[in-house]
Amino acid sequence: MTCRLLRRHLNVSVGRESQFIIRYFKQLSRFGDLTNDDNVRRLLYEINTERFFARSRRNCGFEFDVEKTMQGLTVRTYAGVLHAIFSQLAGHNGMVRWGDEMPTHNSNMREMWQLFPDAQFIHVVRDGRDVALSIRKESFGPKNACEAASDWSRAIESVQAFASSLPRDQFFEVRYEDLTERTVGVADALADFLGVDDRNGSVQTSVNMHTGADIGAGSPGAWHQALSTRDIERFEGVAGDMLAHFGYHLAYQGHARPVSALEQRYWKLRGRTDRLFMRAPRNDIPFKLTVRAQRLLSPRHDSATTHRTDSALTTR
Repeated sequence: MTCRLLRRHLNVSVGRESQFIIRYFKQLSRFGDLTNDDNVRRLLYEINTERFFARSRRNCGFEFDVEKTMQGLTVRTYAGVLHAIFSQLAGHNGMVRWGDEMPTHNSNMREMWQLFPDAQFIHVVRDGRDVALSIRKESFGPKNACEAASDWSRAIESVQAFASSLPRDQFFEVRYEDLTERTVGVADALADFLGVDDRNGSVQTSVNMHTGADIGAGSPGAWHQALSTRDIERFEGVAGDMLAHFGYHLAYQGHARPVSALEQRYWKLRGRTDRLFMRAPRNDIPFKLTVRAQRLLSPRHDSATTHRTDSALTTR
């Protein structure tokens, strides 16, 4: 939802879940000195096998061009490589600024800041009980209210600790519920945060015109009807203080029965077991095997090779 607002109204190219930035950051030693063209080219061709680029082809017709990236690469660092990749995508979308959105950035914000010291971070907070309800149907993440409460509060604590070390003009936090209920006001605040000139009111006008399309049907407060009474109490017993910190109404008014450490361990183990029996991770195996085969069978690319092949954080 935030990505749609950024793309449509604030001219920031934000794709969904690159999934590779931190992974390659931790594997950079495999590629050697990035001042060497062959090493950079090898890194780019391997990154190009990521699912992000298949989605970008399907969603917006973007074909990543490794050689174009090589020609325009001015900073021979991993951050420079990433900037060249995502800037190419931004240019394809007619935009000059890019960003990336992933829930796991919550635990990797310091690494992202290390890569991009001038990056601006946008953090969307959602009522954790709605998060628990939403994510339990997915093949990843917590599968019960107790595990969800622990993960949700721990993630927010991590973000808050990181944000305390950032300059004020590099961190923006908004509640999901405010995003859905006060979309124009939030868009105005985001425009101001990002330095978007809206003196003529074009952002407000655009948001008003497209609010129905931009704001989905993820109804805030669905947990009232969909979570059991005991699940609500378990969540508030673990994360009630964090809910209250963000102004969320507590069903148990701060008197939920505490959840013991032993019970929390039980629900964490239960969640791990439930994830093992979900289908999606097994369905993902063919794609991963295909990518691995492509990397093993593809030839090494040297400086004479020319191919046309198949870029939440925002950076200038």
